[in-house]
Amino acid sequence: MSLNQMDRYFRAARQFANELNDTALPADDAEKKLRDLFARNGAETEKLASIYYDVSIEKDWIERIEEALPHLEAAIRENRQFIKTEGNITPIERVRKVSRTSVEHLSRHSEMITHVPEEGEDLIPDKLKVFENESNYAIYENRVLYMVLCFTRDFVDYRYYKISQARKECNSELEFRKSVLTGDGPIRMELRYSDMTNGLNSGGNSEILARLEATTAAVGVLLSMPLMRNVAQAPMVQAPITRTNVLRMDKHFKEVVALFDYLSAYKEDGFTLERHETVISPFPPKLQQSAVEMTMYSSYLYYLYAHGLTETLEERYALEEERRMAEIRRKREERLQAIFGGKNASEISQADFLELLSEAVAIGEEKDQQIQSLQNEMGMIQSEAEAEKKRYDLLKAEAERGWSDVESLRQQLSDTRRETASQTQEMQEKLDKAQEELTAEQERCRLLEARIIGMLEEYGVKKPEADMTEREEFLELEKEKAAFDRFFERSWGTAKRKIRKRILWKRR
Repeated sequence: MSLNQMDRYFRAARQFANELNDTALPADDAEKKLRDLFARNGAETEKLASIYYDVSIEKDWIERIEEALPHLEAAIRENRQFIKTEGNITPIERVRKVSRTSVEHLSRHSEMITHVPEEGEDLIPDKLKVFENESNYAIYENRVLYMVLCFTRDFVDYRYYKISQARKECNSELEFRKSVLTGDGPIRMELRYSDMTNGLNSGGNSEILARLEATTAAVGVLLSMPLMRNVAQAPMVQAPITRTNVLRMDKHFKEVVALFDYLSAYKEDGFTLERHETVISPFPPKLQQSAVEMTMYSSYLYYLYAHGLTETLEERYALEEERRMAEIRRKREERLQAIFGGKNASEISQADFLELLSEAVAIGEEKDQQIQSLQNEMGMIQSEAEAEKKRYDLLKAEAERGWSDVESLRQQLSDTRRETASQTQEMQEKLDKAQEELTAEQERCRLLEARIIGMLEEYGVKKPEADMTEREEFLELEKEKAAFDRFFERSWGTAKRKIRKRILWKRR
């Protein structure tokens, strides 16, 4: 908890105590008796124990490391390396790339050529020396850089560990138990508070601790970079550091060496820890009174929410505030009457005039507060009205868009219905036509089937499936007979007309 929070709660506790001691609403005998019982009970269980540290951290070594971190990173990003060239005699069929150095070596070693090519062909040796460049990052300067980073990490980790251990040891406990027997029954109250945090945060070391954590993280990031992981495989450099040209001339590596010189010469801890341990049992009078108030407040919370008294107490609070304001106004009027006392304005003494003036100022301030309160309330109402108007306009616009969408959907639905009716009528006509064509085709098929059966019977040819006694086959046979009868009637009618015309016309 910070000091700002302590200020707020201290002020609230003072106002709480002043309100409980207000003579305008005095405590009754039952409350006084209950408070006395709580105060005299449970003293043997009262205990307050606390362990905390005052940590003071010097800024000089943190600032020196922070100043060197950009140079450490820049030195790593230089990516210094030593390139070593090695050559191996390789059969020509395994050579993938020929360099100028390989050709120069071949010109000095003709024994690798065992046969002379024919005219117009290329000269191909049997062997060739292939040269490869190998990068070696474990040079002395990089190893010095890695050693300085490790030294810085250990330097910071040691101090951060000591400070963290001290902060972890902080511990605060507060406990007490109250058990009283009243005429209505027993009341028991038990409180145990345990705080394992760093204690009161004064704000002085927060920034430094945050910088210390950031420095630790930054050094860890630098050590995890690929160059440092590669150099970590090489043997560690031991002090003292040999000042090579790079370490003396390069501005970043020069800062690396300077940081090592500073840290290796730093013999102090760079911080101080002051341990405080407090044990209080039983409570002193003020703390005991606060414990009684916590017990009474716990009882208040229980009855407030268990019995649903919020609305009732709100009404009683409003009535009490109104009564107090009326009492203040009455006393003010009595003082004004006492000041005037039937005197003229010129007969009022200076002291009475000053009191009158102070009363006028108090009345004016009270009126100003009321006016300000009303203006604030009016502003809130206007803000709510404007918000409601904006909400109404928004809903109106949404409703208009909704009606427009409804009309559009209605028009689309009407068009869709017309299109559907037209398509349905068209499909029905096609279906009727197809049904007619199907009926005609069935009629023709049945007629042909009947003629085939008749021809088979006429020529005495037995149909393989001649058994027509089953219901489905017999019904189909009836339909074929009916189709043949209709065909016969139509053909006979046509034939009669032709016969009639031929005979009658012939007679004429």
